[in-house]
Amino acid sequence: MAAAAAPAWSSNDLVCSSGCPFNSIQAAINAVTPGTTITIGSGEYFENIVVGKSVTLKGSGNATVIYPSISTPECSPGSLCEGTASNIILVQANDVTITKLHLDGNNPHLTSGVIRGGQDIDARNGIIVNFEQGVYNDLTVSKVKVSNIYLRGIYASSGGTFNFNHDVVENVQGEEESIAMFNFGGSGEMAHNRVTDANDAISANWSTGTRFIDNTIAKSGSGLHTDNNGGGGGDADLIKGNRVRECSVNGYGIFVFVPYVSATVESNKISACSVGLAAFGGAMAGEGPTFADNSVNGTGAATSGGGTYGAYLTTDQLGYEYGELTATFRGDKFEHFDTGMLVTQTSPTPGQPAGDQATVTASTDDSFEHDGTGVDGEPGTVVNAQEDWWGCAQGPNMGGHCNTALGTVTYTPWLTSAP
Repeated sequence: MAAAAAPAWSSNDLVCSSGCPFNSIQAAINAVTPGTTITIGSGEYFENIVVGKSVTLKGSGNATVIYPSISTPECSPGSLCEGTASNIILVQANDVTITKLHLDGNNPHLTSGVIRGGQDIDARNGIIVNFEQGVYNDLTVSKVKVSNIYLRGIYASSGGTFNFNHDVVENVQGEEESIAMFNFGGSGEMAHNRVTDANDAISANWSTGTRFIDNTIAKSGSGLHTDNNGGGGGDADLIKGNRVRECSVNGYGIFVFVPYVSATVESNKISACSVGLAAFGGAMAGEGPTFADNSVNGTGAATSGGGTYGAYLTTDQLGYEYGELTATFRGDKFEHFDTGMLVTQTSPTPGQPAGDQATVTASTDDSFEHDGTGVDGEPGTVVNAQEDWWGCAQGPNMGGHCNTALGTVTYTPWLTSAP
């Protein structure tokens, strides 16, 4: 492994709040008192940084680039690999702010041979909290660009509080577990961020209350999702005003997986994804997502031969058995899909009745236009699709450009003009 070249320093390259110079970012962190703002000048820095006290790291935007000094992108186990992972910044303190930096996981002086997105990836993680050391709160990452990462781009992993805003994350697609921006077990906000070329763009698992607001996601396997929300207590997640486009082959726009509380998915725009919106089972009877005023367009969706779905709703929990599904829709628009909405419940034993009920209420100003099938309720499901628009004044199943309502779907009365 080739040695990294040392950057050229001047008295203004790296200073702490008292004006004292250091020859590395890590040296400054080690020397200053908690609460200090460390100003990092323009230039290239080759370090794996550990933030062990409450400080602010403030750069000069894209002109301040930090590369990892070691290359271990495919280590194991887990995200930290028992201390051997190459993390560009490892946070193990409360009240840490990271702003106006560019973290690039491809050190031009190292060669890993792990090529993703045309880049040789050296960093396993961009910014990650050291969950092995404890729970850390009040992590802020703002106006930071993170690129060319193997596993986790920006990761609030300890169950603490966080705020990720106005960040750019790109090329995080090392494996199926790779996630560009991720919260595990904590609460906070991810707002006004932009993610491209990720296996999994923005998500939370066991969230105690996460707000996903006005993010823009493109060219990723899944856009945005929340899993097991409320399983450790806390509040329901809010997914609002996000834009997801050009998903990868068979990609999902926004989905809710096995919730304990009822998340809200509102005013999002999804285009060119094989599945626009989805919900998978539930952990608590009667708890399930509400989808409101979302615009979902399947034009250009990439598939490997399967169908496209504006909304896919199922009791199947993807290998974690099955669970009762409850979902509510109001004011959502689905167009240009093979099936506008599919509701299904699956039996754990082939040939036997399903053990869990799928109940979907889509009865307030939802719209199904230009779909192959409007809404399909498979056997056993309960699907109320009254007071919806089916693409024509005559209602569903009238031929021509009227969408269809199949299976268990109840659709009378319907809207006679578009909402």
